[in-house]
Amino acid sequence: MKPAPVPAVVPATAAPRVPPGNGEAGGVVLVWDGISPLHKSFFTDGPAVAQLGRDLVGSVEVPANVYVAFDSNRHIGRIHLRLLPGTGRGLSAAKNTSVDLNKISPILQALARYRSAVAARYDTRVEAFRIGLEAFRGPKHCLFGAAGTLPPDGTVIDPCVQINSQSFCGEASGELLVFEAEVASVIHDCLN
Repeated sequence: MKPAPVPAVVPATAAPRVPPGNGEAGGVVLVWDGISPLHKSFFTDGPAVAQLGRDLVGSVEVPANVYVAFDSNRHIGRIHLRLLPGTGRGLSAAKNTSVDLNKISPILQALARYRSAVAARYDTRVEAFRIGLEAFRGPKHCLFGAAGTLPPDGTVIDPCVQINSQSFCGEASGELLVFEAEVASVIHDCLN
C-alpha cells in the first residue's frame, strides 16, 4: 500500500446540504487536548452541544466522542468525531475498490455547524478549527476531512484519506471514489 501522489488539483466529491436535526438530542462526549479552561467553557455551550447531538443522531450511535484539540506550537485547532467500532450508521457503502465518502458528509456538516455556533457566540478564531472524522482499527488510523471554501461546511469531502499519516487519494468515478484495493479495504474497515 503505497501512498498516492497528490495531484495538483484533486477533484473533491460534494454531498447535499443536510438540514440541522430537530429531533431528540443524542449524547455527545467532549474530549479535550490542549484546550484552556476558558475555551472549554466555549465548547461546552449547552445549545451548541445539544444541536450537535441532534445532528449526529442518524449517523452515529450515542454517545458520540468528539475530540476538541489545539496544538499551540503549530496553532492548529481540530474538532474530530472519533468513530468507535460498530458505532457508525450506514457510513460504508461501497463495492470492491469504490468508496462513497459522501456518506460521512452529515457528520462533517454537524461538526461544521457546531464549530460555527461556538465561533459566532464566543470567539471567531474557532472557525479556523479543522473538522474531521477519525477511526482507529487495529494498527490503522484513518482520518477523513472536509474540503472546499474556508471554513469548509462539510458538504465537500476531501478525496484524500489519511491512513497512518499517509495520504491516499481516490479517483472520481461518478459519485464514488476509486482507491487501490488494499486502501479501499482499510477505508471500509475504518467506516464500519
